[in-house]
Amino acid sequence: MNPILRNILAGVAGAIASMPANMFLLGPMAKLTQAPLAPPYDPTAAPEAMEEVWRAYFATLEPVHMLGPLVAHWNGAFIGALVAGLVAANRGPRVPLFVAGFVLVGGIANAFMLPGQPPLFLAIDILGYLPMGWLGWKLALKIKPIR
Repeated sequence: MNPILRNILAGVAGAIASMPANMFLLGPMAKLTQAPLAPPYDPTAAPEAMEEVWRAYFATLEPVHMLGPLVAHWNGAFIGALVAGLVAANRGPRVPLFVAGFVLVGGIANAFMLPGQPPLFLAIDILGYLPMGWLGWKLALKIKPIR
């Protein structure tokens, strides 16, 4: 297969794999840390009202409750980069780190969509995506070494 096409497909596969890798951990991690349930989505509510609901929700959380989203978000970057690294035509870090960057953009969007998140959590969360992508790439090299 053409290496450019294979690298594009690796990026798409990594991006797709990152989404469920993130979502599948949120529920179990919330149970593990005993985090309170997130407010339900109300499509008819005014944006200002939902903003206040989310701010009140985040105010009830303790630092341990933030471990779940942190691990889930970083897991998405890790698994996405791992899959991209395994599928890519070359063993370089470009495609896996591109996928981790794609997941990082989702994390930044999350920071804007859910107001009231603690700033320290956001900083730690955003700083972890690319290192986790790098670790995913390194594991891909161990599983499928350079020939």
